[in-house]
Amino acid sequence: MLNFDEAKVRQDHQNGVDMIPEVEKVVDQICDEGYDNIFLFGIGGTLLYAGQIMHTAKQLGCSLPLYLENATDFLYEGNKKFTKNSVVVIASLSGNTIEVEAAIDKAHEVGARVIGYVEVPESPLAKKVDHLVTTVGGEYYWWYTVVLRFMKNAGEFDAYDKLTSQMKNLPDAVVQIYKDADEEMKNYAEKYCDEPITYLVGSGNLEDWAVCYGMCIMEEMQWMRTRPISAANFFHGTLEVIERDIPVILIKGEDKTRPEMDRVEKFVNTVSAKVTVFDTKKFALPGIDEEFRGVLSPIVMRSAFMRLNVHLEHCRRHPIDIRRYYKALKY
Repeated sequence: MLNFDEAKVRQDHQNGVDMIPEVEKVVDQICDEGYDNIFLFGIGGTLLYAGQIMHTAKQLGCSLPLYLENATDFLYEGNKKFTKNSVVVIASLSGNTIEVEAAIDKAHEVGARVIGYVEVPESPLAKKVDHLVTTVGGEYYWWYTVVLRFMKNAGEFDAYDKLTSQMKNLPDAVVQIYKDADEEMKNYAEKYCDEPITYLVGSGNLEDWAVCYGMCIMEEMQWMRTRPISAANFFHGTLEVIERDIPVILIKGEDKTRPEMDRVEKFVNTVSAKVTVFDTKKFALPGIDEEFRGVLSPIVMRSAFMRLNVHLEHCRRHPIDIRRYYKALKY
């Protein structure tokens, strides 16, 4: 397989699994101290990762005062519900996202506590949070553990221990997903890498993954023009511009919103000859109960799409770490 480091993929996910007990201690401490509400802060990809767990929590029946905030919007709009008893949750790979840094400063001015997952321990964000958890490759595990642990402690997710115990099977399962997805992703990249625009459709806890992949990978890292759209909104505008030669990626998971994607799939195949369906149902998850497949669809789909990264980079002859403007110019 092209540019595939099996050991690193497995280790990244093992890092996430190994991190779970440490995250639980942080959440348990916050719960013992008491809190009024929980704010998930992010921007760009981190906001979209947090958005995926927001959909999952909603579908699991979460009634906690849980809010998702774009860090920059929070700086200018604020939120009347935000108090000194609020808890802020952040995640960052680089640790130097200036918008999130500023939002944390504003939160600290009020007296709120901030807990964070940061992969670079000596970075600005790592130094700003009140409770730091750090490893490499564990962002999904961070969001899952934080939110679902708050739910468990509030008596809202009795299956928490069962789910987290089964997540130890993910490192090996993810490695196999990379392998099983490779040929399909290679074929897609070879066929569609130079299209003038690509539409991506997702729903539920994969709605934000569609946006994230279109914005953070295809646009930022490959300079491809995209239009991500939710399945729920697809029939209120986007359907009118889908034509025979317009490529559409359908990102299908196994949560409660799958019927939304079935509806879009039925329609787009009547008007476009360039429809590609990526479906988490294609991938095995040994050691994971059926009841959790929908919950874990974001991890499954992200793992499959990591192979599309590699093949787009190769087919477009465009190294994925090159930027024209992002963190290269002042803005």
